[in-house]
Amino acid sequence: MRAVVMREQGAPSVLKIEDMPLPVIKPHEVLIKVGATGVSYHDVVERNGAYQRGVHFPMVLGPEIAGTVEQVGDQVRELKPGDRVCCKPFHSCGVCRRCRNGMETACKSRKGTRGGYAEYAAVAEEATVRIPDSLHFHVACWLAGTAGVALNAIRDVARVRLGEHVLVTGASGGLGLPSIEIACAAGAIVIAITRSEAKRAEIEKIGASHVVVAPDGHDFSKDVLALTGGDGAEVVVDNVGSRVFTPSFRSLAVGGRYALVGQLFREEISINPARIFFKRAQILGVGSVRRDQLEDAIKLVVAGKIHPKVAQVFPLEKAAEAHALVESGSVLGRVVLEP
Repeated sequence: MRAVVMREQGAPSVLKIEDMPLPVIKPHEVLIKVGATGVSYHDVVERNGAYQRGVHFPMVLGPEIAGTVEQVGDQVRELKPGDRVCCKPFHSCGVCRRCRNGMETACKSRKGTRGGYAEYAAVAEEATVRIPDSLHFHVACWLAGTAGVALNAIRDVARVRLGEHVLVTGASGGLGLPSIEIACAAGAIVIAITRSEAKRAEIEKIGASHVVVAPDGHDFSKDVLALTGGDGAEVVVDNVGSRVFTPSFRSLAVGGRYALVGQLFREEISINPARIFFKRAQILGVGSVRRDQLEDAIKLVVAGKIHPKVAQVFPLEKAAEAHALVESGSVLGRVVLEP
């Protein structure tokens, strides 16, 4: 089969197309004929070296997979050949204390899903969710890492309530766009932060009440405070991390909830702990997506509550070009690879 293989970290050019053997599935796995795979910023940081956990060589990137089941292992219970599925970005055991308490994203035996940059991928049954025929692979492949995570952040972690102001950073990205739509569906007043004036119209179109264009290093907290009568946002959904943490925290209302979803860069943050307790703030880590959250995100897409945007589709042979485009931050929506 054809696959995009990474044998070292570095520039997009380290991604090379190669012929590889078909994956051999384990008893609990299924072999998926890949219909499409999303190119996320997580893939970018694994490739460029900013993220090291679990990286090995040679490596086939791609946790965002959708396709058709071709083969099933002898311990697979629910899936059968011909089923259309998409995947969450990890496999959990389902039996440890964390899994049984609704924390499968922090499973002690958690193992990342990878291999989507290929014609076929072996994936644990537990990491898959069936999708309806009406849902295109180009959209389904990246719902777990975008709409599913956004649903987790807004509904289940930050518990957004009707009428609250919700600040969304990285508003034009794969996480930002569904975050805006889900927050709007929850009855929130959304303030979206983006670096590009060119993306304002699209962000407003999907429901953001306010769009603040903030180049790197800009303290947008003054704009947010002005928009909220000096009170700040009750909820921050931060999809960017360290580079926007300080203005985002300054934008947080007293008693507010700061949901930390993404960290796109290597920098660390520094904060005086007194600022946290004087503000009565809650800083909440959002850990990926559970199966039930992915199932709910699929329902929201099918119902027309979320409108995933595919920015561009590339063949496997142009994976390096796709990575360069995603890393540039110039796209609105998700870049997809199609075998």
